[in-house]
Amino acid sequence: MTEEKSKDKFRPGQTFLIGLAFFTTFSWSLYNTQVNRALNSADYFGTLLLSGFVVGVIMAIDNIIGVIIQPIMGNISDNTRSKYGRRMPYIVIGVVLSAIFFMLIPTGFPIGFEGSGGTGQLWLLLLWIFCFGISMGFYRSQAVALMPDFVKPINRSKGNAIINIMGGIGAVFAFSLSLFIGINVFLPFIIAAVIMLVAVVILFFTIHEKESYSYQLLIETEAKEGKKVHETKEKMTLIESFRDLFKEKDKSTLFILLAIFFWFIAYQGMEALFSIYAGPVSEPNGVLNFPGTLAGFIFNAVAIPFIIAAFPLSLFANKIGRRTCIKIGLVIMIVALLIGFLVRTQLVTIIILIFFGIGWAFVNVNSIVIVWELAPSIRKIGTYTGLYYFFSVLAAIFGPALIGLLRDVFGKETLFLNGVIFLLIAFILMFFVKRGEVELTDEEKLARQMKIAEL
Repeated sequence: MTEEKSKDKFRPGQTFLIGLAFFTTFSWSLYNTQVNRALNSADYFGTLLLSGFVVGVIMAIDNIIGVIIQPIMGNISDNTRSKYGRRMPYIVIGVVLSAIFFMLIPTGFPIGFEGSGGTGQLWLLLLWIFCFGISMGFYRSQAVALMPDFVKPINRSKGNAIINIMGGIGAVFAFSLSLFIGINVFLPFIIAAVIMLVAVVILFFTIHEKESYSYQLLIETEAKEGKKVHETKEKMTLIESFRDLFKEKDKSTLFILLAIFFWFIAYQGMEALFSIYAGPVSEPNGVLNFPGTLAGFIFNAVAIPFIIAAFPLSLFANKIGRRTCIKIGLVIMIVALLIGFLVRTQLVTIIILIFFGIGWAFVNVNSIVIVWELAPSIRKIGTYTGLYYFFSVLAAIFGPALIGLLRDVFGKETLFLNGVIFLLIAFILMFFVKRGEVELTDEEKLARQMKIAEL
């Protein structure tokens, strides 16, 4: 009994190290704060100015690639058996390739952008964006799946909070590296690439995937059955998953997924276009008049409060409910952005971003747990996890373009107001989510844990 409890014990230190896999994706935050500024630069190709919609579309290229590649690579990973595990080989290769292509991105920046040595060739920038997107998509699913392979289902809310904290720490790194853009435009990209490589080396030598309970269970089951578990699993296509959603009498799952889609549109659009909005008024679409070197750094006012609030709020949700926490978070975010829209000063913007980050912690820590709880049977937990990531990545594709388009139509000062529109839609949708916190019987909990472990 004592030995079994020891196996179930949550290990924050180990989870933190596992989170290094997800941490390496922080390069996306630096990408979002600097590539958009380059595309929006007045001297790009000498005279060409891109609209907010076009900038948003280009900024979504990596997500478009990801939504195609990630499910494929996730499936390949599930079927992989090696002495390094089924996730680690792809994580290591993907991080190394991503770091290389990330360092090359500034070569396609406009001539003269922050004193860069860019060529001003859009095709070159798009090439590196494409290669970077493929490399990130090559391992992101595995980086997400690594934590549940080690952490038992009963502790995954805590594990999810730590993984989110690691993502937040990565975002702080990324936004802080924007300060170096004025020294040399290549410097932050090189530093980011080196940090990615160091992180994956530490991960590789400290986390031995073959020791995870999930991998050991998989190998034991295959040895007993004489064939791989995935060969006997019920397989379901994305279209069939959507059919099931609409057939459900209670539409809570559909509404939570739509809410996830809309709040991620707001967040992804904000992150992708904020550094332009915060930039000097002498630049196209600059509003807050922060120096160019600070424009990307300011979004730390969201990332740092998120890091601080994520774990405590994951515990707080057990007392008042996950749905209530999400609603509170959305209200905080909406009010903060409305104040930021009405009072456009640097100090007020920093303050409202702090509250925005706290609100985002309320929302983001609890959402996927609700989706898991809404799975109608233990056979569909994996399918519902896939639906969560489908809607969130789809929002990451459309978010920058939609927010950019609204900015073009209503004016450069409306960035925060445009975000409010989608957050308000998400808030309304949450009132139609009637389930998500049902207490399972001990038998149901055990069955669900066994199925998640199999997945």
